Amino acid sequence: MKKNSTSQSAFFNLRVLVASLLCLMDVFVALGATSINSNPSKAQTATQTQHGPAAPAAANQPGGPAVAPLVGPVILNRDLRDLPYIAPNPEVEEKRLTRYPHPEIPLPAGPNPSEFERFKSLLKQIIPPTPMMPGPILTFDGMNSAQSGCLCLPPDTDGDVGRNRYVQSVNSSIKIFDKNGNPLNGPNGTTYNSFFLTLAGTPCSGFNNGDGFVFYDHVANRWVVSDFAFPGSLPGAGPFYQCIGVSQTGDPVSGGWFLYAIQHDPANPTWIGDYPKLALWPNAYYLTVNLFDGVTLGFQGVRAFALDRASMLAGGPANTIAFNITPAGLGDSYSLVPAGFRTGNSPPAGRD
Repeated sequence: MKKNSTSQSAFFNLRVLVASLLCLMDVFVALGATSINSNPSKAQTATQTQHGPAAPAAANQPGGPAVAPLVGPVILNRDLRDLPYIAPNPEVEEKRLTRYPHPEIPLPAGPNPSEFERFKSLLKQIIPPTPMMPGPILTFDGMNSAQSGCLCLPPDTDGDVGRNRYVQSVNSSIKIFDKNGNPLNGPNGTTYNSFFLTLAGTPCSGFNNGDGFVFYDHVANRWVVSDFAFPGSLPGAGPFYQCIGVSQTGDPVSGGWFLYAIQHDPANPTWIGDYPKLALWPNAYYLTVNLFDGVTLGFQGVRAFALDRASMLAGGPANTIAFNITPAGLGDSYSLVPAGFRTGNSPPAGRD
């Protein structure tokens, strides 16, 4: 009987010991949880240590930047003077695209000429004359409406000057001059329909519709020209594309070009990117457009693009990163024009 009593006592003591250990473990766990919860930063650090840092927002997510490949490059190795002439498309602006609609009525008549002359005379007496700026060294006529081939009004004239060339763009064409004003790619220039003809499979091949833009990349000694293209007219459903050419050398006439195209907003194929503007920065070419629904012509915001400059200069496949800013995100703003690097020293490191 005593032996039996001793065995039961030992078993009972073992159970008490195990229970005590379990209780102590519970206490330690509770204290640890209290300590972590009392310091949120430590709790967050612990989570990050366990699972790694939070992944960045993936591209092509709703509301985030989208990465898309450009169509091209198509290599154009022909002298612009040898391209076949493809007439520009007639342009009819049925309604001006603007964020804030306003009546398109003639301007009111100006003041009475005699009153205006009297006003100028009084103004000269009040305000002292200012120094006159020196006159230009040289002036020459650019492309006129008849030479453009489309008689587009307004012509949306743009241009830029390089080391020894001036390149002018109007809605339908580009015209290249030397610095004495002599035309180098024919008396009527080169239509965008001729220039982008080989970008087959996009509206750039035969459906260019204007808002041309040109700038000189002084860092690489290259030229960039661009316009938009779409079939049909506005209002219309598109699709709407931006056509972009990057010169292979500093000679925009016979040095060759790399041709690319990008849809304005692939997620919204009926939206047109109006008023396109391009700018140079060392890490990319930047492009902004005003977005309108091509069917309703309602303002949808602004879209900003970063184009792969390095690859485009080399004539390689290129991507763009783009995102939209809604009207609410713009506040009272309308058009956004990208900042450009034009002269002087390169932007400081880290300012990309």
